[in-house]
Amino acid sequence: MMVIMSKITAILCLLFTIFIGDQLKCGESHVPILPTRVTVEITNRLIDRYLAVRCKDKHNDFGVQYLNVGETFSFRFFPKYYYPSTLFFCQFVWLEGDYYFDIYVQDRDGYCHHNKCSWDIVAKGPCQTDGIRECYGWNPPADEKIAPAIE
Repeated sequence: MMVIMSKITAILCLLFTIFIGDQLKCGESHVPILPTRVTVEITNRLIDRYLAVRCKDKHNDFGVQYLNVGETFSFRFFPKYYYPSTLFFCQFVWLEGDYYFDIYVQDRDGYCHHNKCSWDIVAKGPCQTDGIRECYGWNPPADEKIAPAIE
């Protein structure tokens, strides 16, 4: 009986060590041991244009934010821990444009870089600036817009 308990204890210690080692890896996006807040930062990088931004998810609406060139709007939240399906989308309006983008998709973004997802908004689309700059196109036009729309 003592030998069986020793083997079980050794196996559990090994699994625990592997789990902790995986959680402490540097530079990789992974699920933390405890739920952690993520910050999304959106910066207006349009050339000489004010930007109106409205971000929301199923339960939260952060209202319309007006950004001068170079200004940043940010919000924080806890992504879903056990079932990663958190989604925030935003409407971006300026003189020549009215676009939508899924600014945070948990399967795509995870915990980003040190729990911060930074975006530069340019005319061609949003660019994620966490370490390596990666730009995306706008969401395809939808029949229905975020109600009520930015006016």
